[in-house]
Amino acid sequence: MLVVFISLNSYAQSDSLEVHTIKGKSYYIHIVEKGESLYAIHKKYNIPQDVIKKENPSVLDGLSIGEKIFIPVKQDVSPPSVDGNFITHTVQKKQTLYAIARIYKVKQKAIIAANPGVESGLSEGQTIKIPVQNIKKDTLTVKVDTTSKYKTHTIKQGETLYSLSKLYETTVNEIKQVNNGLQGGLKKGETIFIPIVLKMPIEEVGVLNIDTFLVDSVDKKSIYKIGLLLPFYLDENDEMVESRNALDKKSIYSKSKFAIEFYKGFLSGLDNVTTDSSKFQVYVYDTKGKDSVCTKKTLQKEACKNLDLIVGPLFYSNFIEAAEFAKANRIPIVSPVKQNNKILLGNPFVFKSIPSKPSLINQITTLVIDSFKVGNLIAVEDNNAKEKSLTDLYIKSYNEKIVIAEDTLISSQIAKVNLTNSFAPVLTQLKRNQNNVLFVPSSNSTFITNLFNYLVNTLNKKEFKNTQITLIGLEEWLKYENIDLEYFQRLNVYVPVNQYINYEDSLTNNFIQKYMATNNTYPSKTSFLAYDIANYFAGNLKEYGSVFFITAPQNLIENHSIKQSFFKTGIESGYENTNSYMLHFEDYMLKRVY
Repeated sequence: MLVVFISLNSYAQSDSLEVHTIKGKSYYIHIVEKGESLYAIHKKYNIPQDVIKKENPSVLDGLSIGEKIFIPVKQDVSPPSVDGNFITHTVQKKQTLYAIARIYKVKQKAIIAANPGVESGLSEGQTIKIPVQNIKKDTLTVKVDTTSKYKTHTIKQGETLYSLSKLYETTVNEIKQVNNGLQGGLKKGETIFIPIVLKMPIEEVGVLNIDTFLVDSVDKKSIYKIGLLLPFYLDENDEMVESRNALDKKSIYSKSKFAIEFYKGFLSGLDNVTTDSSKFQVYVYDTKGKDSVCTKKTLQKEACKNLDLIVGPLFYSNFIEAAEFAKANRIPIVSPVKQNNKILLGNPFVFKSIPSKPSLINQITTLVIDSFKVGNLIAVEDNNAKEKSLTDLYIKSYNEKIVIAEDTLISSQIAKVNLTNSFAPVLTQLKRNQNNVLFVPSSNSTFITNLFNYLVNTLNKKEFKNTQITLIGLEEWLKYENIDLEYFQRLNVYVPVNQYINYEDSLTNNFIQKYMATNNTYPSKTSFLAYDIANYFAGNLKEYGSVFFITAPQNLIENHSIKQSFFKTGIESGYENTNSYMLHFEDYMLKRVY
């Protein structure tokens, strides 16, 4: 066997800095580390998991610490060509029709209609046509400029797809489409293609995925009016001003903190999208806490009937009052905080920015199928948890996705364990020398703390020396100060979160600097949230004349701290943002997976 060693500047770990030529093929050799999943390896090398599995059949039984995995060196791929009606796509090795449909976000039947016979199978190197018209319906207002060439860009530290889309005035979806989906994410030093795009007038878009009855007109305005209904507690703050001494003159009424920080972040977001031709007037109203009577009086003001968008109120009773007003006056209204999905029922003008817990299940099952479906899967139901219904929802979602998974590899079934007073039933389900993947949908701090202690103590026992546990839970776990960080690391914890701020991103740092220059204070998570909501909704008012042109689920926008695309929950109901981030404890730090 001839082995050739070639020096390589790579993102791979120290044991993988060389390319090994074996039987004419080039490989990295990756040594599995503690807590490392197949998904993590796939992300590191930007190689599909199916390819890794084919080259290393042993991984089907799980990964072992110190195991050597052969990773094929990825070859450069040319961008797809475009002829105005179709994008020409070259089929990659082991690529399926389903995978290609996901990359371009089109229906499989649309690809089949343009390429008769592909339903019988694809072969490596085959060229097929992707209908551009279908892509137009997804991206709504952007098309590829077929007369121009592609640019190339070398990824720098901290750059994201969102920052690149802003830099080159294109969209995240367009960048993904000309780079085979970028399923492995961006890596420093990697060169990618950047499409040159043209904006299309609204009348050229064609049939849109919107509720046309909601849109009276798409004529753009020079000034949009936005109402902010928030609990500023102005009377309480005035009282505090009168009684302040020299030492606490900067203090404010504690309950008004969210409203003030949201207001400042929202103005920053509006400033970001304001142009000479599109400006915004903000009408600020103090809802004074949970008093719905105050909200009702506020909405009786004549100016409220002429608003183009309402944001808030925060409390459920207030929001229901405002939502009914918005429906009667055909004004879109946004809830910027966690709310019960009841606010969406029967009101197609409501937008809910923070996903509900059931919406997180999709993210969790995607992670499990991508990374752990050959592990020992366990769903733990805390009989006393308010989230106990998520256990069955998780099992149902997993089973549905397995049926349509891209490969036909053997996958595990989920074992359900119901717990009330003892953790012993979990112990009977654990398998030694295998990764045991536990999903535990509970925010009961006592239950979760005791579960962490029980599982770590179990792993410390001699008979479980080679047993691995991966724990998937809820965002509330991150607030439990009585759980040692070492336990999160030891149990390989994953949690979905609604908000995540990448402080290494250049655009995020630019926002921080501008915010501090304007407000003389550092932006809070609330300020980031408000900026993103303003940037999203006001930006689309400016761009399309109506927020209802942005509701196709494919139109995902990722700003500084939240991902936003909205799913219509029913024919006569409102829209929920169903996007979140998946975080993982690695090297004692929380790192983003999705």
